Amino acid sequence: MRKILFKLPVLMTSALVAMPSYSDELPVEIGGHVRVNYGHLDWQPAQLRDGFEFESIRLNLSGETEQFSWKAEYRWYENVDFDTVRYADLTYKYNDDLSFTGGITKVPFGLLPFASNNFWFGVNYYIGLEDDYDAGFTTNYQTGNWDFHAGYFLNDEYNDATETGRYSFDLYADPAGEDGGYRNQEDGQFNLRANYTGKWIEGATTDVGASFQHGNILNLDTMDEGDMTAYAVHLRHIQGDFKVELQYTDFDYDLAAPEGELTDRVQLSSFNAPFFMASEGQSYVANLVYSIPYQFEAVSDISCYSEYSKVTSDLEAGKDSSLWTNGCSFGWDKLFVYVDSIQGENMWFAGGPGVGLDLGGLQDTTHRLNISLGIYF
Repeated sequence: MRKILFKLPVLMTSALVAMPSYSDELPVEIGGHVRVNYGHLDWQPAQLRDGFEFESIRLNLSGETEQFSWKAEYRWYENVDFDTVRYADLTYKYNDDLSFTGGITKVPFGLLPFASNNFWFGVNYYIGLEDDYDAGFTTNYQTGNWDFHAGYFLNDEYNDATETGRYSFDLYADPAGEDGGYRNQEDGQFNLRANYTGKWIEGATTDVGASFQHGNILNLDTMDEGDMTAYAVHLRHIQGDFKVELQYTDFDYDLAAPEGELTDRVQLSSFNAPFFMASEGQSYVANLVYSIPYQFEAVSDISCYSEYSKVTSDLEAGKDSSLWTNGCSFGWDKLFVYVDSIQGENMWFAGGPGVGLDLGGLQDTTHRLNISLGIYF
């Protein structure tokens, strides 16, 4: 099965490239990546602590006409043995200020396009509030220094909460209801986001914005609706070669759970791995990025960063989870490289049992060294 997964995107790309007659007729561009990773995970047993692996392959299709544009991305993850859509959407451009997008598309929430700059992102990604894609529609409007987004999403990208092999972190519904698995799914959600771009300091640009999200949460055991609400305030300041990013987020799930089921937690899943997180809490993001201005013959786009993100909760079962990432990224001819040193505490991605909860298990500070080597085309 792994060999088939590895060969499939290569065959698809070869087939598409081998049809030059269509490239003149259809406005389609092909892109993607092939990546390998080296990782050192200090919480693993000694024999599993270090490893170098083929990580993923990606295929992108995009194109545009005078009024329409479209894009799609599909990924094959060899290291965790699954494949998934990331996005697939169509945009209608009404005029230079107003456009409409539909499909599996990005949820407009928080700092865009990302609230992080490192390879593995920050805590917001793992709680489903960064680089999240769902099935729905967005309206995008720009006027002067203002940028507005409004969106409605019918469900997650697969409309199947039992699917664990996905890119975005979404609610998980245990198909058998066993092993303490909860059974909730996204059932309609709307988003509002506003951002103002100011130039109050000479040579600097400052984005200040706010985001709001509210959605229905269907419990598949009671067949009753709960809900989820989140809001965020965010800032991105760029001055010369420095960038500062700040975001505060508040989230709250009110679940229609069956009698006896704990409501202080929800179950999420992605990358074939369900886990629990606090049903209400706050997250904090603080990033400092320096883009090195020097130009070298082969090396380009050198950036170094220190990024801290944290989830807190006032629940009785709550316990802080955090990630602190220090690293650099750069291009080297056709290669793009990330070198990240990541400290985690009580954090699912970094050896912990969940996010924002006191679940026992490994809650000490952990360290992950990650080196990503990717060819992007």
